[in-house]
Amino acid sequence: MTKTLIIVESAKKAKTIKGILGKGYTVKASSGHILEMPKDDLHVNLNTFQPTLYLIRGKGKLLDNLKRAANNADTVYLATDLDREGEAIAHHIITRLGSNVARRAKRIAFTAITERDIRKALANPREVDQNLVQAQVARRTIDRLVGYMVSPVLWAGLSGVKRLSAGRVQSPALWLIVTRERTIRNFKPEEWWSVDAELSKQAGEDNTRFWARLVKIDGKKPSLKNGKSAHDLKTVLENASWPVSAVKKGERLRYPYPPFTTDTLQQAASSQLGMSPKRTMQLAQQLYEGIKVGEGKQVGLITYLRTDSVAVAPEAQETARQIVIKYWGTDYLPPKPPHYTTRDKTAQEAHEAIRPTDAWRTPKKIESYLDAQQYQLYRLIWRRFVASQMKPARYDTISIDITPLLNQTATPYLFRATGSTLRFAGFLKVYGVDEYAEVARTNKKKTVQDELPTNRSIPNLTAGDWLNLHQLLPKQHFTKPPARYTEAGLIGELKKRGLGRPSTYASIIDTLKNRRYVVVEKKRLHPTSLGFQVCELLEKHVQSVVDVDFTARMEADLDAIANGQASRLQIMRNFYHPFKNVVDTALVEAKRHRQPAVRQSRSKKGANSKQGNKRGRTGKGKKSLPKSPDEGQPCPTCEQGQLLVRSGKYGPFIGCTRYKEGCRYTKKLNDNK
Repeated sequence: MTKTLIIVESAKKAKTIKGILGKGYTVKASSGHILEMPKDDLHVNLNTFQPTLYLIRGKGKLLDNLKRAANNADTVYLATDLDREGEAIAHHIITRLGSNVARRAKRIAFTAITERDIRKALANPREVDQNLVQAQVARRTIDRLVGYMVSPVLWAGLSGVKRLSAGRVQSPALWLIVTRERTIRNFKPEEWWSVDAELSKQAGEDNTRFWARLVKIDGKKPSLKNGKSAHDLKTVLENASWPVSAVKKGERLRYPYPPFTTDTLQQAASSQLGMSPKRTMQLAQQLYEGIKVGEGKQVGLITYLRTDSVAVAPEAQETARQIVIKYWGTDYLPPKPPHYTTRDKTAQEAHEAIRPTDAWRTPKKIESYLDAQQYQLYRLIWRRFVASQMKPARYDTISIDITPLLNQTATPYLFRATGSTLRFAGFLKVYGVDEYAEVARTNKKKTVQDELPTNRSIPNLTAGDWLNLHQLLPKQHFTKPPARYTEAGLIGELKKRGLGRPSTYASIIDTLKNRRYVVVEKKRLHPTSLGFQVCELLEKHVQSVVDVDFTARMEADLDAIANGQASRLQIMRNFYHPFKNVVDTALVEAKRHRQPAVRQSRSKKGANSKQGNKRGRTGKGKKSLPKSPDEGQPCPTCEQGQLLVRSGKYGPFIGCTRYKEGCRYTKKLNDNK
């Protein structure tokens, strides 16, 4: 008789655990969920809000095998992932193994597939956490209700297109992309001018030139709106004297970033490795479940990949400290291990951040066992983790204020030059500057107006030193709209607003692309005309579906269920009945104002293909129509349709999507009258 049976989700994970535990253990895989709601109907009891689950087609034989193995085992452990989905899978398997097995089945969970973590989990089994199961049931049920209740509103409101769908998090994510696009389209650039002075020290041998920028006029931020004002200022100051009025020297610390969470890993992999969130998660899953290294045994190389915690086990910190000493010396080691806490109140601190399971497995040591992309991602994770345990980088900073004089009288103009020199690299020895992490840390992205000219070196100056003016350089600038979201940027925004959870970020974006609501061009997310229509229809009729605050509150409710602080049934009732009233009204209104959907290309190259926006005269041809900033805007005549580029007898023109309903608004392309 087999002593112990361990059931996990994937065959690869099963193989890794079996290789670690050896004889006396049988490890089998469920291949993910075994129960699911079919897609042919709602399958939710609207009194109890309990979903009706069925055995997934093709898994009958697999379940029979699990039952036989469980009946032949003394002990059965469910070792599925430690999130809500994993808890639900464990619960479903236990309920299907039969009462005899269910009584002796236990739940174990671990953050890393290593012998130490697995043995520790086996020594501390527990019951299935029903609060987590109830939270998963609530999430799955709400997602089904939103999708199956709201999607018909889209079908009623838009004709001529199939596979339209709405979703609890998908729709707010689309709204964020569309809202950003509206901001960009409606943005009106404003002209502004800067004035920079190229200077050098008069006395001494150091004649290094440096740049200073006009930062204040009469103690206020300068407002030079046109070239005349900038050039008039230049004329005034060309004959001025240039003394140094103040010198401020200091030190700036750049602290290391915490180890990765799911969203920060996806963002860093996107910006530094060019990987999509979906690809990043696929590779991270492979590294987590196990790779053959050394003697050919599969080894889990990283900790659990779906996490919002930055916590690190003390023994992992100690390993990192020893690595820092070995490779970089004690100068780079802080006296005490850094302690990181997440700002996200919903983060599960019992989880760990994403880190190597054994940091002594340096990227170089295992490079030969990994393919190119696996190696790149592992190296990124390893470097981020080791760097997180190092000292901060130190910069020497200098700020020089210069107030020009005219006829020995101070002018109202203040110029400033700044510079910084890296004195001690600290964590930068291992991991560079991360743009997404910097924005998240300061909660502000620098604008061109805030930036001063970069000076690689500045001469040694003190207050009272006189400077030579070499040139005054007025520069024209225009304010710019916010950039469109990258996939990584959207994930960061979803995380910041409390939308979705680590396991859902990549799938949300994937759904938007597959539905052709968005396309990716030059790594940026652009809403399609159909995406605009879907978003506007939801805004008009089912506002709560695209309301990010409503969705974030729902996430908080799900967390409350998971923590045992709220009743699933009560949360469901509070959500469903008001929501149903809104949807019922929306269906009537959507049918009344039905409009044709913008035709979408069925290019085999998918939503990312440039052909996805090409259409001929009927919407089916290959001829590419020119773009217009008016496309997607409301029709100025009927105010219900959208403007669309069409092709007619005399060439392309702008027309209303409600042409068949009688709206005859047209405009020649590029006609700005």
